[in-house]
Amino acid sequence: MQKILIVDDNFENRQLLAEILREVTECDFAASGKEAIDVYNFALKNKRPYSLILLDIELPEVNGLEILRKIRESEKEAGIVLGDGIIIIIVTAYEKRFLEAYEKGCDDYILKPIDPELLLKKIANHLEEIDRD
Repeated sequence: MQKILIVDDNFENRQLLAEILREVTECDFAASGKEAIDVYNFALKNKRPYSLILLDIELPEVNGLEILRKIRESEKEAGIVLGDGIIIIIVTAYEKRFLEAYEKGCDDYILKPIDPELLLKKIANHLEEIDRD
């Protein structure tokens, strides 16, 4: 089963996303930018990397765009070409922010409030790409 990291500082948002995804994937959570980086690195270190990250932009400590940048930088240092790294879907209430996220290397976005059908469709499409590779 695929594993997804949900990064959102709002408990209710994390629970909503987990409920939507509970039948299709295993989910872990991070409530802050620092925690997200720690959880991501821990999973890599233990050879249990995530297939996909749902990443909120507005986070305490380290915002989502900075997390996105750090992940893409670490992938580049590891020799992973942009587009071949972990799938990162930005989850935001701010439509204009996702353009900035694309510039930093996100793969997709979804706007809040979350449309469960759209979220499931986007995730399924991205995870199918992984399975084909």
